[in-house]
Amino acid sequence: MNRTRNVMSLLVAIMMLFSLVACGPSAEDTAALDAANAKVVETEAKLAEAEAAAKAAADNAAASAEEKAAAQAAADAAKAEADAAKAAADAAQAEADAAKAEAEAAAAKDVVMTDVGTPRHETLIFQTFDRQTADPGNMNPMLAYARWRGFRELGWAWLWETDTGTGESYGELAAGPVEVLNDEHTKFRFTLKKGIYWSDGVEFTADDVIYTLDTNFACKDIATRVSGVINYIKEASWVKIDDYTVEVETNKPAYDFQQNMGVRTWGSNFVPLPKHVFEKEKACEFKNTYPVTLGPYTVKEFDSNGFWHLWELRDDWKRSAWADLDQDGFMPKYVLYKDYGPEEVRSLSFVQNMYDVDTFMSPGTIKAVQDLNESVTTFAPTLPYHNMDDACVYGMLINLQKPPYDLKEVRWALALAMDLKTIGMNALDGEMIVNPLPIADTQILRPLYVEPLVPFLEELTLDDGYKPFDPDFGADLAAMLKEAGVDSAELPADTTDFGVGWWKYDVAQAGKLLESVGFTKNADGNWLLPGGDAWIVQLTIPGDWNKVMQRTGFAVADSWRAAGIQVNVRQVDEAEYSAVQSTNNLKEVQYQWIHCIFTPSWLGAWREIRPGFINPPDHAERNAGNRFQWDSPTVYTLVEESLSLDQTSEKFYENGRLILKEFINDMSYINVMNIPTTIPTNEYYWTGFPKADNYYAVPYSWWSSAKEMVANITPTGNK
Repeated sequence: MNRTRNVMSLLVAIMMLFSLVACGPSAEDTAALDAANAKVVETEAKLAEAEAAAKAAADNAAASAEEKAAAQAAADAAKAEADAAKAAADAAQAEADAAKAEAEAAAAKDVVMTDVGTPRHETLIFQTFDRQTADPGNMNPMLAYARWRGFRELGWAWLWETDTGTGESYGELAAGPVEVLNDEHTKFRFTLKKGIYWSDGVEFTADDVIYTLDTNFACKDIATRVSGVINYIKEASWVKIDDYTVEVETNKPAYDFQQNMGVRTWGSNFVPLPKHVFEKEKACEFKNTYPVTLGPYTVKEFDSNGFWHLWELRDDWKRSAWADLDQDGFMPKYVLYKDYGPEEVRSLSFVQNMYDVDTFMSPGTIKAVQDLNESVTTFAPTLPYHNMDDACVYGMLINLQKPPYDLKEVRWALALAMDLKTIGMNALDGEMIVNPLPIADTQILRPLYVEPLVPFLEELTLDDGYKPFDPDFGADLAAMLKEAGVDSAELPADTTDFGVGWWKYDVAQAGKLLESVGFTKNADGNWLLPGGDAWIVQLTIPGDWNKVMQRTGFAVADSWRAAGIQVNVRQVDEAEYSAVQSTNNLKEVQYQWIHCIFTPSWLGAWREIRPGFINPPDHAERNAGNRFQWDSPTVYTLVEESLSLDQTSEKFYENGRLILKEFINDMSYINVMNIPTTIPTNEYYWTGFPKADNYYAVPYSWWSSAKEMVANITPTGNK
């Protein structure tokens, strides 16, 4: 029935196209115009002949007055006939023009338009990552601006960007790599590209860089998004060498200058400000609505309620910051970031080709949409179908300062009581990449950090001699999927595509660990705290704004309940969710994405694990660092040492592996899986999105690398 309805819709569209053609000038209209024009030619020839005869008669001295008068009368008659024919031709032309205008108006009327008034076939549309933004008119990058709405992807530009296909850093505004000026790695020089212009026609120069550094520090007590710069750069150390060259110093030895002052993963700490605009305003409070940009797009319009932002291609986009990514001279005229509602609602819009790229649609919903619309595709034809190279991972962030979670035996019990194969089948249709290590298992990181630690995981033993690692997780999951009816052709040949393994599901061992620290069971089979009170895990998960996490969070809770661990699940909105991860008195156990590491440099994620940030379990203020609240002198030392290491050195990589081992030994974070970035694309209007066989960038619309998608897609011709 659904397939029939889809075919009928296509037939209706075809009929509309034919009716549109029928609205053009008819063959009859064209014939009438041709006949009128032919008549003009005929009468003008007669006129020329009559006028020539009249002139000849007038010049002939022998011609009588009557002959001359007759010749002139014939000429006048021919002129009148020619004028009449010309008037008829003009009338026919006017009629043809009117018919053409009517046809064009009908064609324009039948071109599909977006609900923001742009032609659909000229508009690339992303479902928003954040659904609704609280302050849509705030476009000042130093403040809490609407960062999920294309600013990082389309409007801002970075000194250095990251190629997400390879993990390599490259110059975007910078003309090349940063130059280190001293052995201590605290002094640096970089040169800017010439010929890059702000969208209002002013050239981008070193003056903008110097002004941005000045202003970030001047606004440090007001602005909320400058800490990454002011804590890294030594104050007042920057110098303009010339219009395109800047020198600057860091507070401490810096081996990640290019990543920290450019893009490490999805955006940059340092966002250049247009000096010629901000210096005329109160920069620290200026909302910067409708900003001038360095990227190829500018904000055309936005929803005051925070549900969408529309971007338009600059007329001079070829002199913008990343125009060089384009290879064919074409860029979409418009890009729209819009919320199409909760999954149950927006999936219908997706079927109807109303937008092009989704964000975290549940696997079951994707399959249902594909049954209705053959234009909807996934990243790969085999499981897990989607690209899961997101920098972050899903796992359980635990308040390590709060009893009983301050006991590693309790944390290990929670891990072993998690039936992750069943969780993955029920919540994700098996579309996942698991990893016991708290780092994303990606094509970039697996060779450096995951594969080298498989022997460690295989030999790992708990204090009682128990070996918790299950290396057969992927093979078992593949068998479950085959039994559930998945075609063998859709299963990966290498089952480690589901991950190198995970922890055993062993409720009995989990019980032994709990009993070893004084837990007991009541008559209902539920675990009690050592003091005899009921143990109820307070688990915080996202609400409807992240369906994938919501569903897997509920599935984890069900698994724990099956093991006798009572759970109270609390769903929260995005704002509260963010507060919970950094506030001890709000957090017991939170299903969270964290450990965001994309390139081999892990400092961006673990730099915060340093002394001085541990707070009491009921601390009501946000923690200034160490979201794990993990007091580990070993990791403190490794992080501090690594700050002064070349981040491409084997020693740096080895320190990262040692930190991962400490996470496991202490079970200070229960890592679950790579973020299952289930992102279908609709290729009715656009094609050329990243795929497994054309992996030029990660397919994430909320990373700055989405610019690569914008530069690479091409129109299909559908209107």
